Amino acid sequence: MSAVEAVQVTKKYKGSESFALNNISLNIEAGRIFTLLGRNGAGKTTFVRICATQLLPTSGTVKIFNNDLIKDTEKIRNYISIVPQEGRPLRALTPWDHVYYWLRIRGLNKYESSERTKKVLRDFELYDVRNKPSMYLSGGMKQKILVAMAMATESKLLFLDEPTIGLDPVSRRQIWKAIKEKKESGTTIMLTTHYMDEAEVLSDDIVIIDKGIVIAQGTISDIRNKIKENIKIEISKSGMDMETLKSYGSVIDTGADILKLFTFESNIQELSGIAIKKNLFFKVSPITLDDVFVSLVGSEPNNSDDSHVN
Repeated sequence: MSAVEAVQVTKKYKGSESFALNNISLNIEAGRIFTLLGRNGAGKTTFVRICATQLLPTSGTVKIFNNDLIKDTEKIRNYISIVPQEGRPLRALTPWDHVYYWLRIRGLNKYESSERTKKVLRDFELYDVRNKPSMYLSGGMKQKILVAMAMATESKLLFLDEPTIGLDPVSRRQIWKAIKEKKESGTTIMLTTHYMDEAEVLSDDIVIIDKGIVIAQGTISDIRNKIKENIKIEISKSGMDMETLKSYGSVIDTGADILKLFTFESNIQELSGIAIKKNLFFKVSPITLDDVFVSLVGSEPNNSDDSHVN
């Protein structure tokens, strides 16, 4: 069953000459973690906000659990919850206030709201500060309040737009654990992130968007296979002939003093010999999702109109 079915979705903001989303079609299977990757302004947040009924598409159709986004908006809102990228807790309200009253607004009774609030605040290590106004909490704690609010609803579909931004490594892993538990309970999750390790740890499916267009999609393995080579070599730019390196594989100029070469294991010994003779920095490692992302998206400045929201 599809949790989200988007067909030829476009979005053009008023006064803009270009599309924030350009003819995007995606099918998100229920019960999976679906991650949108892209540079700032690529169109990720625009797509999330459309699916979460916060924006109307310029054209195209979106169905959430087979309910039409426009005709069945109120019904869809009963199924979903969102951690918005631009969201902030209210300064005078405590973590308890945010979670408890959000659950009450969504129709839960006092007992169930209280029990869920206790659990989620303990899960995110917010229980000890449950009665402290959010204005006195750290930025990381404020971010965790927003995630706790969404998680506590037990919605069928969660939209998490950069949910771990600004969090320390321990807090990030708390959120990861909660996301995995939600998936195991049958929840569908649409995630956006700039942390490639986060995408690798959590994602069942990945879509890479650039300038409002889908440029790659599939499982982690599918995305990694976009680079045919299996080894990454980092080598000093100074003293290396670019044409010589290109004969061994694909070269990416990082703009710093180090070049990245995607090549095969069979070339390591020969290339290391060249580096040793020239006394150059030389490092061998596996190809990561971050490498694939950079090779697909590149380092050109982006001009997408998703800057309205990102």
